[in-house]
Amino acid sequence: MAKTFELTDERKQQIKTYNEIGWPASLTIPVLELYEQMSISTIRKHFLSRPDAPYIKFDERGGVIPRMAWEKFKACISIGKTYEGEI
Repeated sequence: MAKTFELTDERKQQIKTYNEIGWPASLTIPVLELYEQMSISTIRKHFLSRPDAPYIKFDERGGVIPRMAWEKFKACISIGKTYEGEI
């Protein structure tokens, strides 16, 4: 069964800190989970499974997502378009 996103006190503090100092320019999967406030399984299923997702894999263990590219990606899919990357 998929794990749901849980907003613990620690996560609330992390979100508050990021909102005060600014979110990182490159989001790891755990930071993306906080940023979107969705479970990782939901993000993977609905967003990262798409071939146009702006996920940059850097080794076998993980990767990053440029925050601005993520916002543009979400805007594209919200209107039914395919994200074509940065110019």
